[in-house]
Amino acid sequence: MVCMKKRTISAIILITILISSLIISSKLFGLIMLIFSVLGFNEIFNVKYKNNNKKNKLLKIIGVIFVIITTLNNNLYKIDISIILLLMLLTLGIIIVLCHNLHSYSIEDISYVLASSLLLGMSMGYLIEIFNTAIVKGIFIFIIAFITDTYAYIGGSLIGRHKLTVISPKKTIEGSLIGTLAGTLIGGVYYYNLVGGIGIIDVTLLCLFLTILSEFGDLFFSCIKRQFDKKDYSNLIPGHGGILDRFDSVIFVSLGLNLILRLF
Repeated sequence: MVCMKKRTISAIILITILISSLIISSKLFGLIMLIFSVLGFNEIFNVKYKNNNKKNKLLKIIGVIFVIITTLNNNLYKIDISIILLLMLLTLGIIIVLCHNLHSYSIEDISYVLASSLLLGMSMGYLIEIFNTAIVKGIFIFIIAFITDTYAYIGGSLIGRHKLTVISPKKTIEGSLIGTLAGTLIGGVYYYNLVGGIGIIDVTLLCLFLTILSEFGDLFFSCIKRQFDKKDYSNLIPGHGGILDRFDSVIFVSLGLNLILRLF
């Protein structure tokens, strides 16, 4: 009960911060998303690299720079993502060569930093972009992610009996289904009435796809935590954990909606 109270209070504070920033200025919202992306990268980096030595500091600094460049792309400037990717690969590749004699870095290190910075930078960058161009679609991303996550948690707590996956032992099939249904229904009503432009069947399929993706996002980041024996990414948000514990679903929904809108 205490945990649920903490989760609720933290969620209200987080939502208040996001809504207030949107009301005040889109630039302020963009700054907050940039901070979240950097904090998120710091969390995903720290679960793997526990020692704060020179080797890890250099990797983290490079990763943070890449996150900032990717997050701000299409917002402050416009660079083809392939150019950013090539820049990352070349930079990290040069570091491997220069530090080879010290056996400091491996291909695994480079891949982890590259994937993490791209995942966070692109997803948060797209959130900034879509809120600047179509705020109702930006709100839709949060509705899908938060409703799916909230109802999956409530449903699993109330009637959950069958375990969903070993990745996250507390998640249940019943909770997952309730979260998917609630996210599809509430998200569908919102999109159909406030965004529009497509029929009810297409809206339903879109919401269904994104709610499922939302749950995969949750499980994906849980999988990383479990691999490194971590319960939470950090204790930044009481009752939730870290930025990635709260925004795991948002990241996947953001990327998924971006993909759908670009394809169709």
